[in-house]
Amino acid sequence: MNSAANPDIVLNIHNLQVSFRSIAGTTRAVNGVSLDVKSGEIVGLVGESGCGKSVTIRSIVGLVPSPPAIFEAGEIWLRTRQGLTETLALRKNMRALRQIRGRDVSMIFQEPMRSLHPMMPIGRQITEGILEHEVIDPTEAYERTVEMLDLVGLPNPAGQMNRYAYELSGGMRQRALIALALVCHPQLLLADEPTTALDVTIQAQILDLIKDLRERMHMSVLLITHNMGVVANLADRVSVMYLGKIVETGAVEEVFKEPAHPYTQGLLASMPSLFSEPKTNLQSLRGIVPELAMAPQGCVFADRCPYVMPQCSETPPLVELSAAHSTACWLYTGADTHGPADDSASSVEAAPVPVLGNRNASPGQPQGQPPQPPASDGIARTASDAEETIQLQIEGVALHYPILRGLLRRQVGTVRAVDGVDLTIRQGETLGLVGESGCGKTSVGRLVTRLVDPSAGHIRFRVPGGLENITRIAQKEMKSVRRSMGMVFQDPLSSLNARMNVRNIVGEPLMLHKMARGRKVDDRVGELLELVGLRAGHQSRFPHAFSGGQRQRIAIARALATEPDFLVADEPVSALDVSVQAQILNLLLTLQQRLNLSMLFIAHDIAVVRHVSDRIAVMYLGKIVELGNARDVCSRPVHPYTEALLASIPLPLPGFEASREMPKGDLPDPANPPTGCRFHTRCPYSQPLCAAEEPILRAQDQAGGHLGACHFQDELQLQGVEELGKSLRA
Repeated sequence: MNSAANPDIVLNIHNLQVSFRSIAGTTRAVNGVSLDVKSGEIVGLVGESGCGKSVTIRSIVGLVPSPPAIFEAGEIWLRTRQGLTETLALRKNMRALRQIRGRDVSMIFQEPMRSLHPMMPIGRQITEGILEHEVIDPTEAYERTVEMLDLVGLPNPAGQMNRYAYELSGGMRQRALIALALVCHPQLLLADEPTTALDVTIQAQILDLIKDLRERMHMSVLLITHNMGVVANLADRVSVMYLGKIVETGAVEEVFKEPAHPYTQGLLASMPSLFSEPKTNLQSLRGIVPELAMAPQGCVFADRCPYVMPQCSETPPLVELSAAHSTACWLYTGADTHGPADDSASSVEAAPVPVLGNRNASPGQPQGQPPQPPASDGIARTASDAEETIQLQIEGVALHYPILRGLLRRQVGTVRAVDGVDLTIRQGETLGLVGESGCGKTSVGRLVTRLVDPSAGHIRFRVPGGLENITRIAQKEMKSVRRSMGMVFQDPLSSLNARMNVRNIVGEPLMLHKMARGRKVDDRVGELLELVGLRAGHQSRFPHAFSGGQRQRIAIARALATEPDFLVADEPVSALDVSVQAQILNLLLTLQQRLNLSMLFIAHDIAVVRHVSDRIAVMYLGKIVELGNARDVCSRPVHPYTEALLASIPLPLPGFEASREMPKGDLPDPANPPTGCRFHTRCPYSQPLCAAEEPILRAQDQAGGHLGACHFQDELQLQGVEELGKSLRA
């Protein structure tokens, strides 16, 4: 290939076509993909799950087994130390591929726990990679491994050599995996969703690390992600992929400024924004990615596109919009059409909810806005202070786990998962609980639903007779209380019984609480499925037959089966594509409006939390460090940790870099929390007082509605959304 012969090209994929053969027939997962990566360049490959991104990137290094894969056509040219190599022709030559992997091209995966050997220390794993590809003294290989661990930012690298993957935090494991991939100095790094499973703060650190290593090691990167913000912050060029085809490609600045393809426009519009009005519906792509066997003829996006026209029944040509920007869409071929609207957001519409909302709303307009709850300040109130509006109140709640060691199982320590939390949630209100993994958010959700018993404190919940103390009531009594509670978990595939069909999954709470029997269960399950945007006829299907977003809708239907007043949503969208995430968030907002639900919404992405919440509680290492109105917390944060969470969000704004300093390192061990302020070990504003004395949660304003736990919150001028907006305008 001419482009592959160019010395600046490290990778060239030309017309790659990969199909998979199964009992149901043959489906084409990659359908004529062509892309290249230049020396020192970062290229993003984006699209929803099921679009063929991983198959494309794994084909480069021969990680797609054949059979069942069938490589129908295409070439993959890789510049190696031996010269230009066509790796697709080597897929049967495992010895040759092993020589290329790790030395010329390396790969990091989404889940490092599955990629690192659980029975081998990380130092030995990295050293083995060096010894496999180079003739080198073991002592020198050991020293180089220590240098590499230091380069990727692992603290005390020599001390980490003998640690196993399970002993490291998520961020440390990902750094160790990057060290393993880069220790032989490959020219090309393939990164398959390297930050999706990480907290936003750790994600920001990993993205900065990849950018820094690109400069230091002069390597190229092909990055797979569904997060457009990650692409904007990291990539030089981007290719957008849908159902096995590249539908748009170009320089990041140009694609993000003027997205051409309706699919690209929809992905960008689906992201929750720090600048939008909270509690309003997101714009969302219609429907979901169809199965490959059901892909439309012609333009693969036609069945979800708002601009669909007769020409879309034929495959669109590739149109050059500029020297660095092209798209495969009939809208730009001079066909007889109205063409794309000036506002790219008009290519999407608010996610449809079958039962609710204004069906006549124009695309991109909110279908409805939930009513605002009564003003609340986050302080636990007494019965004389508007107690009739309280749905849930927790006071001084703690959850401590003993650490037991030895044959006699003696207690040698305590994990303080939750360490004295006060929260109030009012009727019809959503309280967002945000923080990194390990800070105690999920434990709070399990405590308020009494899935675990608190070590201390009190939990009061509204039942038909009024507020009731449910802290120590027996499980038999708790069963009737749980009828008014619902819970949605992060991973719908794990939380849904794979051996039960949808009718039994959603209908089980109805039968457990004796609310329906026989045909009435079928009727009620059908109503619930339609309420969450599914069909009543889906009752006979099993969870594996649904997409991730559909499974989450089933989980929501199950949580709503008993008509609860209160819902705990524990990371309900973190594992979903941005387009499906927008649909689920819109669904929750609309259901809350119709059913007057109170909700505890748990997430690690403060942009998502801000979008759905009336108030936000920021949690760090078992304690609430900031609490207030969602708009105030994000616009005028009073705790440095909140500022760090806001700064860590990858905005879909190419070239923009936040001036705020990111927190360093990982969350401390909750079994051995720092003295004083628990955030002082990572805080850029830390002073001696912070290590000596623990701050209390106190009011920041006269109204008492905004609270913070920082010694210097009156003096610090922290940057929030308003300052970020000023930086963008400047």
